[in-house]
Amino acid sequence: MNGQENRLTVLTKKPALAIMTACLLLVSFIGFLVISNFRSQIALRESALNRFRLDLEKRSASLGYFFSERKYDLNALALSREINTYFTNKALGMSERYGLKVNLFMIKRVLDKTMKQKKIQEDNIYERFVFLDSSGHPLVDTASVSSSYKAISWKAIQKTGERGPHVYLGDENKNPQTFVAAPCHYKGKIVGNVIAWLDRETLFSHFVKFDETSDLSGSGLFDDLDQLLSPFEKSDQHFASYLTSERIAGLTMTDFSFESVLSDGKKREMLIARLPIHYLDLSFVAWMPSEQIVGTLAPWHLIAGMGSLAVFVLAGLGLIIWFTTQNLILRVRFDESERQHDLLAAKNLRLKEEIQKRQEAEEELKAQRTLRMRSDRLRSLGEMAAGIAHELNQPLVGVRGFAELILHSMDNGQEISKDEIRSNTGTIVEQADRMVHIINHVRLFARDADSIETSIIDLNDVVRSGTSLLMAQFNSHGLLLENDLSPHELPVKVNPYSVEEVIFNLLSNARHSLGKKKETAGDEYIPCVRVITRKIAVNGRDVVTLKIADNGTGIPGHAAEKIFDPFFTTKDPDKGTGLGLSICKSIVESFQGQIQFDTAENEGTSFEIVFPKH
Repeated sequence: MNGQENRLTVLTKKPALAIMTACLLLVSFIGFLVISNFRSQIALRESALNRFRLDLEKRSASLGYFFSERKYDLNALALSREINTYFTNKALGMSERYGLKVNLFMIKRVLDKTMKQKKIQEDNIYERFVFLDSSGHPLVDTASVSSSYKAISWKAIQKTGERGPHVYLGDENKNPQTFVAAPCHYKGKIVGNVIAWLDRETLFSHFVKFDETSDLSGSGLFDDLDQLLSPFEKSDQHFASYLTSERIAGLTMTDFSFESVLSDGKKREMLIARLPIHYLDLSFVAWMPSEQIVGTLAPWHLIAGMGSLAVFVLAGLGLIIWFTTQNLILRVRFDESERQHDLLAAKNLRLKEEIQKRQEAEEELKAQRTLRMRSDRLRSLGEMAAGIAHELNQPLVGVRGFAELILHSMDNGQEISKDEIRSNTGTIVEQADRMVHIINHVRLFARDADSIETSIIDLNDVVRSGTSLLMAQFNSHGLLLENDLSPHELPVKVNPYSVEEVIFNLLSNARHSLGKKKETAGDEYIPCVRVITRKIAVNGRDVVTLKIADNGTGIPGHAAEKIFDPFFTTKDPDKGTGLGLSICKSIVESFQGQIQFDTAENEGTSFEIVFPKH
């Protein structure tokens, strides 16, 4: 009996031992899973925090670049020719009545132009410019006359002025504002300042705001004077009041800070980060509920949950297998996310390099195009030389004739009445003024052909002025140039020198075509170019037309579709750059005009330009 009982005991203990061993192994396995999951959650938490900090660092870098650009803008304005001329004239004793007011007007034009040109996605960067003298008195203000001058700390600007442009934060009458000040130097001394107020909406919407989904999230700028600039449009006011200057100044710039605050009667943990903005005495401050970054559960919550689950996991191995599978999936996704992140970073780097190379190529192409355009304009001036000489020769003959008449009378002892002397010298002055007008016209053409300034002028006057300088050149080559101008005034809003450049280019092409056909045509051929202006109605709207028609060789059929392409030409390389018609088209379209042509090979070409009538 005792032997049987011992055998049963052994048989009973063996399954129990096996079950205990299996349970121990199972609990050990579950413990291993709990620890592995805990580490995974810690890694995910750190990864989420790192991604959030990386996003903040990118915003901080963008802010640094943005403010560096603004400091560059202000420094360029402070060193501009207009401001330097003002202080030079002031140092010479010039009063505001006799010159300084003109300088201030030119400075205001530069400030207005800068404020209009500087935009980010159609949003104005600058809200206002003020030019101050050494006492802080505003000399130029781009705001309207009714706008009040925003008070600023003049002592603070003087304190930092020697360091160059500086960024300031302010809160005037509970109205947050950001402005940049640059000192104006003259002979080694600070004689004034240029101050620009940045548009608050543009600054915050493009660089500072980063989360619109939570009422507790917010961001702002913090300067070395312990001032926080933030819109606080949606941010919780309790937490905004909690962020005092002392608390923000005590934040570390190397890691996150966690603060517990009460919001709507509930205790919330907030994640606060403060990052420096390089090369500025500013830092970027952002806050957000930590649950939005790392979730609502802490890592120790996972341990408690898995420990409770271990009691029930003994009921079925299937649950353990499912949990393990989910953990593996989570790990695979995490690894895949890291791989995708590295792949995206590499692609971004390659894309940045390609963009930089393309920008360099575009700049080089732009420089080459500018050189070609200048060469083309110098060639046009050279072709006008004969016309200019002819136009100057006529008044010179008159001046010489009247001067010799006066000298002859004086040498022969003939008496000359005062009226006759006044008449002759008046004619000499009149002819001299005519020569001055011709010289000024050529000088303005060479200088202002690229100007964007327009005015309402009579198109007939522009045509007469342009063809007069080429008339002698056409005559010297045995070519006929005729003007058939409208008897009525044709008002158009253009830059006259740019339109003259169009006329010169088209007449130059016509002259080349006529000369080429004249070499092979018989004596009965009469080479002729007609310049015609008219006012017509198109679709019930009055327009002004300018037509230049020749009876030359015409344009070959294979080249007709490409004549307006840059650098395309049918001429020899030493006779054309291929930019003439491309420039003509861009000039005409810049004045809301249209240019079209009609050609027949060996019969001639007609270019018609249509401008809106004003």
